[in-house]
Order: sequence, then structure tokens, then C-alpha cells
Amino acid sequence: MDSGRLEAFSDGVFAVAITILALNLAVAGPGPGHKSLADQLFNHWPAFAAYAVSFATIGIIWVNHHTLFKNFSEIDRTLLFLNLLLLFFVVSIPFATSTIAAYLKSGGHDASLAAAIFQGVFEGMSISFGVLFWWSIRHEHMKVAFTPAAARRATIRFGIGNVGYIAAIGIAFVSPTASLVISGLVAIYYIFEQTPARETASATAESLPGTDPEDG
Repeated sequence: MDSGRLEAFSDGVFAVAITILALNLAVAGPGPGHKSLADQLFNHWPAFAAYAVSFATIGIIWVNHHTLFKNFSEIDRTLLFLNLLLLFFVVSIPFATSTIAAYLKSGGHDASLAAAIFQGVFEGMSISFGVLFWWSIRHEHMKVAFTPAAARRATIRFGIGNVGYIAAIGIAFVSPTASLVISGLVAIYYIFEQTPARETASATAESLPGTDPEDG
């Protein structure tokens, strides 16, 4: 399958998912019995916080998805299904976001469960992307083959988010708000972590005689 077609389909899914996120930001208009706009905006903070984390996460996964597929030399059937698995979780993010936004302030078991669902969707997305990344290296679908050392470094660095989301699932039953903060920190980490591009460059350097990618 042509990589451009797969990326175009994926981009459409990312665009829809990230747009739907904004639907939960609406507040009630002026009318009898309604609080002031300032009060409504303040009380609506869980929706804004969840939106910011989810928007950043989808945006980052889109950037990394683009970088990863740009380095593919071929697309096999398994990669197609792994990509669909990733998109399955991406389109679930708006549901998870609206759920945690609705229940975060209520506290109790419902808030914890909502936060756990939110983190569970993120964990599923992270695992599916990690498996997609691993498969591409394992079956040499990259334009530049990874050395074993580069592959290990890439897998470890790119899989750190899984640990963060698993921890956030557990913390959700202690503090749903803290759980949301952790997913925000994971998003910040992936803003700076550019494993596909970095490790491809590293693998290229290691394939050249007399070149040490760690130098400089």
C-alpha cells in the first residue's frame, strides 16, 4: 500500500478527533438562573484542563506519526492493522476527555474511574504506537536500518510514556487531578523526545565506517 494514502487517512482521523475535543468546551449562555460567565468559566476548568492535555497528546502523536512514516521504506499488511489499532484509541480520546471533564470535580469513585478510563485510553494509544514502532524496526521497514544498540535505545526512550500512563491509572484512585497532571507531563516529555528522527540519524551514523554517533 502507498504510504501517502495511509498517512492521508490517518491525518483525517487525527483531525476529526482533535476537532471533536472542542465540543465539550461550551458553557451555558446568558439567562435566568445562570451564573456569570466568569463563574461558569472558572467552574468549567476540568474541561479546559482535559482539553489541553488531550489536544497536546493528539498533536504530538500526529507529529511523531508523520515522522515515523516518513522514514518507512515499505508498508505491509500488519503495519496497516497496527495503524488502525492506534487510530482506534485516538478516536476514543474525545470520549475519555468528556468523561473526565464531567466527573473530575465530583470526586469519589466516579472521578477516579473517569480518570482511570482517560489514562487507559492514553495507555492503549501509547502501547499501539510503540508496537507500530517496534514492528517497523523488527521487520526492517525503515529506509535506514537500525543497529541493535540504536533499536534498544529507541524502544526504551519511546516507551517511557507507557510507564507514566500506568502510574497515572493507579494514582487516579488516589487523586484524579494528580493523574491528569501526570498525563500532561508525559505530553511535555514527548514534545522534546523525537525518537524516530533521532534514532534514524543515529543508525545512519553508526552504519558509516569510523563514525561514532555519540561524538559531538
